Amino acid sequence: MSSGAVTWPMNILIYPLCASDQLFYGKPIMTSARPTLRSLAAEAGVSAMTVSLALRNSHKITAATRQRIQRLAAARDYRPDPAITRLMQHLRQRAPARSPTNIIGLMQSWPPYQRSYLGRLCCGLEARAASLGFAFTTLNLDDNRSGAQLQRLLLSRGVEGLVILPLRRLTNLSQLLNWSAFSTVSITSAVIAPQFHSVMPNHYDNMIAVCRALTHVGCRRIGLAITSDWNVRLRHRWAGAIMWQNCFGGTQAVSPLITQEAGQDLDAGAFTDWLKREKPDAVVTDSVNQATITAGLAHLARRQRPKMITMNWPDSTSDAGLDQRPDQLGSAAIDVLAGLLTRGEKGIPANPGSIMIDGRWVNGKLNSSR
Repeated sequence: MSSGAVTWPMNILIYPLCASDQLFYGKPIMTSARPTLRSLAAEAGVSAMTVSLALRNSHKITAATRQRIQRLAAARDYRPDPAITRLMQHLRQRAPARSPTNIIGLMQSWPPYQRSYLGRLCCGLEARAASLGFAFTTLNLDDNRSGAQLQRLLLSRGVEGLVILPLRRLTNLSQLLNWSAFSTVSITSAVIAPQFHSVMPNHYDNMIAVCRALTHVGCRRIGLAITSDWNVRLRHRWAGAIMWQNCFGGTQAVSPLITQEAGQDLDAGAFTDWLKREKPDAVVTDSVNQATITAGLAHLARRQRPKMITMNWPDSTSDAGLDQRPDQLGSAAIDVLAGLLTRGEKGIPANPGSIMIDGRWVNGKLNSSR
């Protein structure tokens, strides 16, 4: 080799990098900076706030603008920065609520013996919403608004988050609203459709816990008394748990009383006949009209009367029961909804999920032995 030639060390390999070469030793080569809200805003010719609203699927900007920015973000493979998301959540918690109607609870009127549950549920919703920088209030669906009127009312108040509270009847809400405008969480199994993300009492495990507590105090004939309507809305979970108890839990079989009335109240005559026929030593039910319970028990001698167990403690007509902790249900529902709002997830989810909250047994007036 001539003295003027340039030589390279043998352990260095140089080759041109083509545009198609995307991997080097299995690792991606970064060819551009990570896209940000500001870079997307500059490219789209809008403000960073507009980009943020579009990525959160907010209806405060037009559908055309939302879709254009969302397509741009997908093309640039934009991913939100988790650290920035946490910071914004922190700032939202410290800031006062922007509006008294950030989150609306859609509800119906209930009889007095159910209002304790609803009151505690709303307290949990309101407290958790306030702690996250939102405000919570309710809107009664019994006020005879049409779906279009309700939609206009919610949008005029800037509402983007909805919580569906317990409904009196199994109900199809598909046509009530244009659900694509809202992030929605349900706290009731009475919604037939659409299926939203939900937070529910852990009905099956709660009933198993009740049966376990009753067997501990000596009960051997545990009966369930509910209406068909209530049984369906619970997805038969209470009845299924009672059946498991009678088959595998060491108690004696008691045919459940499932009457055909709509709503929650039992038929007084059917309840009386069932007590006489099945002779349960404990009756598990939900909060029902006190007159029904009193009338049924009055036909039995005092020593033959079963212990009355409620699945909705506290209840002055019952000896003991299960506290479904509605305040915790409300708190968990707001946590789910806040996540949906942060991520801009609106409409009917493709894969709705459910969180179940365990209840707490309250021994009440029961003794440790019979």
